[in-house]
Amino acid sequence: MLIKIIFFLFFVINSPLLFAQITLIREGSFINNAEPNTWLGDDIPRSIPTKFTYRNNSVTSINALGYMLQAGDERVGMNNNNLQGEIITGNKFVWNGKDATSITHGIFTGHNINAIVKYNYLYNVPMGIIRKSNGMINTFGGVAYNIINKTQAVGLVVKGMNGVHIYNNTIYSDQKMYIIPGGGTYRGLIDIYSNTDITTSAASTGTKIKNNIFYTVHQIYNINVLDAASLKDFESDFNVFYCEAGTPIFKYLGATKTFAQWQALGYDLHSTVVDPNFINRIDFVPKARLNYGTNLGSNWQTGLSTSATWVVGSSPTTANQNGNWQVGARVYETIPVLEITISGLNDSAISTDNGTIQLQASILPTDATTQTVTWSVVDLTGKATISNSGLLTAEKNGTVKAIATATDGSGMKGELTITISNQVILIENLTIIDDLINDTIKGIGTKLKLKVVVTPQNATNISVIWNVENITGQANIDQNGELTTISSGKINVIADALDGSKRSDKKEYIIAIPVLLQQHNYLENIRIFPNPTSGKIKIHFEKLPSDGVEIEIRNPLGQTFIRKQIYENISEWQLEKYPFSIYFVTIIDKDKSTTHKIINGIAPK
Repeated sequence: MLIKIIFFLFFVINSPLLFAQITLIREGSFINNAEPNTWLGDDIPRSIPTKFTYRNNSVTSINALGYMLQAGDERVGMNNNNLQGEIITGNKFVWNGKDATSITHGIFTGHNINAIVKYNYLYNVPMGIIRKSNGMINTFGGVAYNIINKTQAVGLVVKGMNGVHIYNNTIYSDQKMYIIPGGGTYRGLIDIYSNTDITTSAASTGTKIKNNIFYTVHQIYNINVLDAASLKDFESDFNVFYCEAGTPIFKYLGATKTFAQWQALGYDLHSTVVDPNFINRIDFVPKARLNYGTNLGSNWQTGLSTSATWVVGSSPTTANQNGNWQVGARVYETIPVLEITISGLNDSAISTDNGTIQLQASILPTDATTQTVTWSVVDLTGKATISNSGLLTAEKNGTVKAIATATDGSGMKGELTITISNQVILIENLTIIDDLINDTIKGIGTKLKLKVVVTPQNATNISVIWNVENITGQANIDQNGELTTISSGKINVIADALDGSKRSDKKEYIIAIPVLLQQHNYLENIRIFPNPTSGKIKIHFEKLPSDGVEIEIRNPLGQTFIRKQIYENISEWQLEKYPFSIYFVTIIDKDKSTTHKIINGIAPK
């Protein structure tokens, strides 16, 4: 009898039929379940040890209960761990059911250690990814680089399984906090708790949650740790959290915690609350790299590319982590610029008028994917321009700041302050001024000193060149601005700036020749008509002096409302807008004057 038992044990231990591991690859399948009640899902055979891969399949279902992929056991049994090390990758799971209380499991790997679940896309699945056992301990594997979109109840569950690593997943939910059955969820995006479905409860120790993106529209729990036993060796850090409705919240041993309170417990001390700015809520590609992660080693360096899609029979494209590790399932493929230093060839100052300096940008790391920058300049107290190649040209004395910005989207910038001196300040405006009252120069041989006023006042060169344009009169001017009259008539004086600004001014003058008073009394033989007037009068002189006479018209109160120098023998005056009963017209020639009373025939009486 003893010999038979030994023989039986020898046969069992050595039988290749009982313990041989088979290989099973399920790839490129499209499954569409129409059963609305209970469905066991794509139920993987596991009666014998199997090296199992589930790759690039599509599973769509509407079942209220059961599974979508059943690659493990709910309970302790003889088939446990026959799928250990299973690989579930590149699959798409879509749940279109109507039962809001559904607990359909998406990817179920119960009682199998070291499962690798990565690169999968789950949409609307009630309970997304389940890692469950009676206390089994993982030595490798993990749940990484998956996108879980619109969790109904919970995104990921760790129940009685030890050493589960949850890395670089993107989990999104628009559910509200639970109110009534079917009205929201009381669970977290990730739930961690002991398996109490067995005789002796099995805790979920050693869970590591790192480099994930948690996004909630409403305030529901991000991470929910239900029992103290599952806190042993628990780690959560280097994640990104964001809630549209307020601070992200957590559940710790039954108590709700804010992000600050969660950190006070020692968790997620290097994590941050920031909007990941997804381009859309289907692909979950951030608009820019999110360099908030930590290096998890070569086993976890390959994530989903920003262009990855899920096509039956094809693997989603991947990209390696580069530079600072990124969070979430999507990885930008470029090595980002981390530092930019600007230097100037030969110097960092310009001391010549309109001088230039060629700037260079040094980029670190030296193997950054993009080695180009865009150049810009900020005027501080000085002014300058800069070309696309970094050539800076001075315009105004002072300091400017040159900026080189990386073009890889990293937002990195380098800056250099440059001092500018010895710049020419050009004239912007030029005006001729004099001491005359009415721009009339009396006499031949008269000298008049002209000047210019320029802006800005600190223009480098305010010198001008003077010229006279003789029209009906004649004069000359020297380069000190002294004008000398030669003959009567009209002239233009021109001042042109010499600083290259091309600014100038032109002013018109009248040269008048005075005549000796004893030669002629110009105030005799003056006619003013009609008198009374109906609002218009004419003044007629038999003869006028060449430098004209001055006309003043006043009201009965002695207030002057018209004063003008005239040079014509006959002049016409419009008085309609001055409705006085009497006007007094005074004609002034040098030191002589004569006054005439004019009656307004239409003025109100």
